[in-house]
Amino acid sequence: MVKFDRLMYVASKLASDNGTTIQELLRDTNLGYNSRSSIYQDFRNLENSFGLSPYNTEENRGKSGREAVYRLDKKDWDGFKSEFLTKALSDKERRRLSFMLESIGSLSPLVTVSKDDIIPKLNSIIGDISIDSAKYGGYFNLETTKNLDTLLEAQETKEMLYITYNGERKELFVLKCFVFSGGTYCYVMNQEGKSYMLSVQRIERVERQLIKKNVPYPKPDVDIDKALSDPFGIVRETEEFDAVVKLSDGQGYYEEEKLWPSSVKIEREGDHWLFKVRTCGVYWLKRWVMSLGKEAEVLEPEWLRDEMRAEAEIMAAIYQ
Repeated sequence: MVKFDRLMYVASKLASDNGTTIQELLRDTNLGYNSRSSIYQDFRNLENSFGLSPYNTEENRGKSGREAVYRLDKKDWDGFKSEFLTKALSDKERRRLSFMLESIGSLSPLVTVSKDDIIPKLNSIIGDISIDSAKYGGYFNLETTKNLDTLLEAQETKEMLYITYNGERKELFVLKCFVFSGGTYCYVMNQEGKSYMLSVQRIERVERQLIKKNVPYPKPDVDIDKALSDPFGIVRETEEFDAVVKLSDGQGYYEEEKLWPSSVKIEREGDHWLFKVRTCGVYWLKRWVMSLGKEAEVLEPEWLRDEMRAEAEIMAAIYQ
């Protein structure tokens, strides 16, 4: 973890409701501390460089009951973050910037290689940027942009909205806005936590709740991070299944060079490659395989192989 990123992470721990202890920071392997003195040095760095002063609360916790709790004044932490924002960005602009960076993340080598320096700094200012699941965003008109601004704000504040879609007006929470295959979408859920996906471009109207305030935020029935890490399963069509696709030598080299999520394994086997994925997305997996033509062949599961054969026969009949 780079120094700035580490300092901001430590500051966020200090400013949290529970604060933190020296022992907890030492045990956090992501931070890489090997001594108490290195932590105290970072406490001094926070104060000298950013005006943030960690203090000993004289509280204690831990197995021994003797681990001193350190904190950071939340007002100081919020002021530090807002200082960056108010100088250059409004809240709306900050949300737009975060969304734009997610949208170009998988296409721009600059964004990808910046995940160890620029991205951590931006994360501390505008919130978490998920560059792993990012795809390319399409064209937005003015009305769609207005809707997206409201959706992004509701995603952050957990506010319930009225959303009109396909002529139906519903009360919904926004789980996550994201881009996929040139389209812009959002996962939403009702008050019972049942989630589904909407196309942002097809949302007809977004309205704020003027009467029902502080509606309890339900527990989602979906793990958003897991759903968006599935390269073919943004629409949950079925239970997860394991698929194996045989790729030609040339196509395998090309796919192996791409940035695939951890659910994908690409292995060379003799004169070809095996593309292995765990997914719940039948439609998009079939579309991807078909886009590769003769360079790809579904090997498993058998039912998917049968579906591909049936589609290939229909296509062949069209061209006869």
